[in-house]
Amino acid sequence: MKPIKIIVLLFVFSQLKIFAQTFDPNLSADLQHTIDSFQSAYNLKGISASVFVPNEGIWKGVTGVSHPGVPITPETGFAIASNSKLFTGVLLLKLAENGLLSLDDSLHEHLPPFNNVDPNITVRQLLNHTSGLSDVNIPGYGDSMLADPYRVFQPAEIIGWVPPPLTAPGGGWSYCNTNYLLAGLVAESVTGQSFSQLLRDNLLNPLNMDSTYLAVYENSTVVPAHPWQGGMDFSSTPRISINSAAWSAGAMYSTSSEMVHWYRALMGGQVINQNSLQEMTTFVGSGSYGVGIAEATIAGRTIWQHGGTIWGGYNSSMMYDPTSGAVICVLINQLPAQAFQVAAQLLSELVEQGLGFQGTSQDEVPLLYPNPTSDLVRLNVKGYDQGTFQVSDGHGQLLLSGKVTEPHLELSLAPFPKGVYVLTVQLEKETKHWRILKQ
Repeated sequence: MKPIKIIVLLFVFSQLKIFAQTFDPNLSADLQHTIDSFQSAYNLKGISASVFVPNEGIWKGVTGVSHPGVPITPETGFAIASNSKLFTGVLLLKLAENGLLSLDDSLHEHLPPFNNVDPNITVRQLLNHTSGLSDVNIPGYGDSMLADPYRVFQPAEIIGWVPPPLTAPGGGWSYCNTNYLLAGLVAESVTGQSFSQLLRDNLLNPLNMDSTYLAVYENSTVVPAHPWQGGMDFSSTPRISINSAAWSAGAMYSTSSEMVHWYRALMGGQVINQNSLQEMTTFVGSGSYGVGIAEATIAGRTIWQHGGTIWGGYNSSMMYDPTSGAVICVLINQLPAQAFQVAAQLLSELVEQGLGFQGTSQDEVPLLYPNPTSDLVRLNVKGYDQGTFQVSDGHGQLLLSGKVTEPHLELSLAPFPKGVYVLTVQLEKETKHWRILKQ
């Protein structure tokens, strides 16, 4: 009878989503209610979220399923997509610390020439997206990956598809996966090692991150959640071509708790030195971007954050509050999804509880949603009337402008192509920026 009792108990605990917490029970319940509410309201397949607050500990919450009959657990893996960029950027910073390269090095010092890639672009310009390069999102790019899902794309092959540059190096800011594919090649060139091995030896193994890995190039026992997109389960579609094409710009998988562990160690000075941390958090351009991380104002806080979306059904959001040291990770196995909105609401819950967040209010700065979006975005602007707004593309070209006269600003990006846009709200005494991803 004992084995039966154990199984029953495990089933009950799983169904009630009870995990060991050191958080205040009321706060734990509020955080769980937040992810449950989002999962229900938007009919999301599954969410895994982890939150760390100093002096409170780590909260882990899950809701929904990987696929029918298989619930999400804290050990379920997810593709983190562009949240891979921070790993790549930090790896380059470590190589610079070790004297293997300089951030001021030009590409021609480490790589052969590529069409439409200026050889004088510096490593720093790659990492903060000021290289002027175009992204690889050209017609037929996605179809080519699906046509042969088992194909392993080589980074140089992908870079060979890059269109002509947008600007000269340093001539503007534009978020671009090409930058981080080139950064991965630079890392391999200066070390003679594979990118996956460099990640494992320099970052993942020292931090005991056994559930984090670079897909295609590493094997893992972690079971990933089934990816869903447009209501369809894409788990039967091999992701070899998709992930190899993303490589050092977005092919990593992890769990929400390990991602929180990663941010804690990194921001706590356990991975790179203070000079490198300063470099990482020197934010530039309209995207307010550093190295693999950006600065934004969310729920009245200045937050360091990054999002990630990859075809077939994964969406991720990371947030770090540099004042309190709190870390939030939200992973979702569906597109379209709202990982950013879920993370922002979890942050708001912490703000309301006053856990290391005294002196700010959720209403001090408006929340932009949904983001990413396919069309409309809305900005709650209570208390921000009589301001002005501007929307520009990733190259700084002005697309929309007007006055803020209503408590809810609604903008349509329908006329514009997919990409990154920047919303700027000018107030009497300050200016706020938000980065919008149109999918």
